[in-house]
Amino acid sequence: MKRWLTVPAVLMVCALARAEQAQAPVVGTDTRAWLELQRSGAASAPQVQPVPGEVADKVYQRYLNSFDQPIPAQFDRESFVGRSGSGS
Repeated sequence: MKRWLTVPAVLMVCALARAEQAQAPVVGTDTRAWLELQRSGAASAPQVQPVPGEVADKVYQRYLNSFDQPIPAQFDRESFVGRSGSGS
């Protein structure tokens, strides 16, 4: 009698596995497409676009100032919410 009960159970598990496999999206397809676009350079600008001097100076100064603050052992998630107004 145990054998009779296991056949329907196995068939049910197989059917559920197939249904789940058919509905599962292919993970990584979009990522691979973006990486290929980057690798090929097909969407790159036709010429180099340098950063203006004043902006480059400010970026570099901000980079240098980042060394004045110690790196915390962990970040409080709430400290990032609401600063820029987007919050989500």
